[in-house]
Amino acid sequence: MAIWYTDVAANQLQNVNFPGSPGVQTLTSQPGSQNNSLSEGPNEIVATYQVSAGATEAVGDIINICVLNAGVVVDPNGKVATGLVATATTLTLAVGDNDLGDPSVLPITNAAGIQTSPSSSPILTAPAWVSGTTYAAGNVVRDTAASSGIFVSGDVYMAVAATSGTTAPHSAATTVWMPIYQRYSGSIDVHAASANVSFAGGTQLYGGAASLLPYSVTPGQAALGLTAQQILNSQYQIQGDCWLQARVLTVGTLVANTILVFRVPILTSN
Repeated sequence: MAIWYTDVAANQLQNVNFPGSPGVQTLTSQPGSQNNSLSEGPNEIVATYQVSAGATEAVGDIINICVLNAGVVVDPNGKVATGLVATATTLTLAVGDNDLGDPSVLPITNAAGIQTSPSSSPILTAPAWVSGTTYAAGNVVRDTAASSGIFVSGDVYMAVAATSGTTAPHSAATTVWMPIYQRYSGSIDVHAASANVSFAGGTQLYGGAASLLPYSVTPGQAALGLTAQQILNSQYQIQGDCWLQARVLTVGTLVANTILVFRVPILTSN
């Protein structure tokens, strides 16, 4: 599995980022401050990804689109446009995020969003899934099984039904557990030239109300007072700084240096 970056995501990487909010601790090698994606551009992100010169992107690879700050809601009415040259003979993507994922794959915690110093504020992460443990709808876990195909070890899944089963989340995906790498769109075909493909089939409404901490990371505990319909029909709110991502589901005969343009509305939650 390889990780790739759009032009926006590349500029938001620590040490090569845009200036952030005034007064934020300076942690970069460039003038300015730590990145704050909300202050770096409009609420609709327009990010361009260029296929690598070697056209080596593969199934299971991840394209980091942009940083999502804690507290935002991603509008699943996004689109992916292509250029005048087809990107591949086959290319399908899913779009989601890696909220509460392994700290090693998260952007650095945004100092503008916390009251204490970054060094004293732990990065939030979902607990590893444990076989036979009781989980409530809205709980999130990291599946640490070995990577295989589309599945990447450490992927985060959200329970959409109470379970105490022994089947790992990646093997029970879309029935008991929903992979968050498809939170905003399931499989979409983006191989053709001059395409403008809408997101489709995402699972953002699952567990929205229960996404609020600490319920999401406490096995067996659902948000107090929520009905099943509230748990399953509320937009998901990002809990910690993370990446908006596209996951390569299928790929065939990529064309080097062709482009994908991601246009995604990002909203501030109430």
